[in-house]
Amino acid sequence: MTTHSRSRLFVTMRNHLLILVASAALAGCGTPPPPPSIAESCPSAIVKGHPSQISLVSSADGVSFDPPKTCRGSYPDAPEYYIRVHGHGTRRLDYSQRDTNECDTPDADPVACPKVHFSSFAKAMQARLGGPGLGACADASAPLDQWNISPRIDDFRHADEALRIIDAELRRWNIGDDWGLSITGIKCVSLQ
Repeated sequence: MTTHSRSRLFVTMRNHLLILVASAALAGCGTPPPPPSIAESCPSAIVKGHPSQISLVSSADGVSFDPPKTCRGSYPDAPEYYIRVHGHGTRRLDYSQRDTNECDTPDADPVACPKVHFSSFAKAMQARLGGPGLGACADASAPLDQWNISPRIDDFRHADEALRIIDAELRRWNIGDDWGLSITGIKCVSLQ
């Protein structure tokens, strides 16, 4: 092979290599792929079912509740829902900072005890539906009575039963205020 041939071969190989490197660099210049959705990285964060699975019909005499309110949850593609259940009694929920007392029982006289401390009612709900906490669609910086304190479920197929339980507890305690039900997915935790 002559010097001229070698030089030409080297230039040709160098050009091919430059084209290959430039192509690889340009291929990486596109927009990055979108982050994985919650459905891909944490499927338990998505509520199971759909609000249409609620078969109860709200009524003044029966279980009285608002349609599910939809709000953005902790993850952009996993909405949460809150259902406000209306009580039919005469007693009110008391969100003040006080110790519980003899009025904070379901069988207390409604005239002598027109208020029930919310924590006592929350404990009764906990025994029936699990621990209540900051509800869906709530703002933690708002006053306590606006926290949508409620038990949580993660599947709409259990909503009818949960609404009936909440209504039964409100009636048992003779409470006329609202309580709620949050329908949220189960948040994923990363242990690192």
